[in-house]
Amino acid sequence: MLTTLGFGPDTVLMNDPKLFVDGRFLASLLVEFQAELGSRGASLALFQIGLLHGLRDAARVCQDDSDPLHPATEVSAETTALVMQWTAGAQTDARGAFSLEGCWPERHEAVAHTSRLGAGEDPTCWMSAGYTSGWLSGTLNRSLIAREVECAARGDDTCRFQVKEAGVWRASAKTPMHWLLAEVPFEAFRKAATSTPIERGPAPPIAEEARGGQFDRSQPVVHIWGPVMVLPFTTLDEALGTIDRLGRDPGISEIRAVVIDLREQTLNEGFGAAALEQILETIESWDAQSLITGVSPTSEAAIASLEASHLVLRKNLSEAIATAFQIADAQKHKL
Repeated sequence: MLTTLGFGPDTVLMNDPKLFVDGRFLASLLVEFQAELGSRGASLALFQIGLLHGLRDAARVCQDDSDPLHPATEVSAETTALVMQWTAGAQTDARGAFSLEGCWPERHEAVAHTSRLGAGEDPTCWMSAGYTSGWLSGTLNRSLIAREVECAARGDDTCRFQVKEAGVWRASAKTPMHWLLAEVPFEAFRKAATSTPIERGPAPPIAEEARGGQFDRSQPVVHIWGPVMVLPFTTLDEALGTIDRLGRDPGISEIRAVVIDLREQTLNEGFGAAALEQILETIESWDAQSLITGVSPTSEAAIASLEASHLVLRKNLSEAIATAFQIADAQKHKL
């Protein structure tokens, strides 16, 4: 659903935690979703946005080998985008099904909702429920769904939730969650959560910033500065998948030059060259100019075999980025 709305996994909204810290921004989005999608459609979109953010934060936290539940009873925004507090300890029943209860002490989403849409009859914190579902599912390697059972937006004292296995919710005849469960393909969201991230900024990194660690070439991160993109070439499958996801981003039409950093990796003349040529053709379909840098001596033959027209090669990344901005500037001033 998110992709059809223009909120694919690589768009700014899906990579920036602004929704979880800026109440006015969230309130504006709630109004827009409500008007465009209706109550249920807005709830689903918000849940999916939260789910993807939660899974991504979980993947980051798991790298630290920390316990997501103990010893702390509160998970702060220092490690997550949303503060969650456990009010009842985690339990596992005889069948191995996990359950947990908690609350969102800051009531961030409920406050945003009431500020623009007023009080409601039903719980309204769908993005918070999605985030909690994603964070716990990712850290515990389970498929968990959080359901809000008390909400400050309808007059309750707090925003309280229950967490159960998706299968448990699905097996319950009384739960109102069946419509949501049908729209939450966990594996697809897990895959999107671990895809190559995108970093956007207003300007290219200068030498001092690069030395300070703000632009680490060793990290396979897509960087975007206005009309220029730097696409790291990791494996062939990852590169093809990344370029496909980027092509579905509504903002891709703003890109005028794409630097493909091969990072001195070996590229064979067969499948490797064919895959790279497919990437170049996709970039050309965006009306953007391709530049290639980081070519290793073992890949020179593969690069020479490419049939792409107007291919620009540069020896190092900084030179390629500078050329990309020159190309973007020239295109901007075309009559």
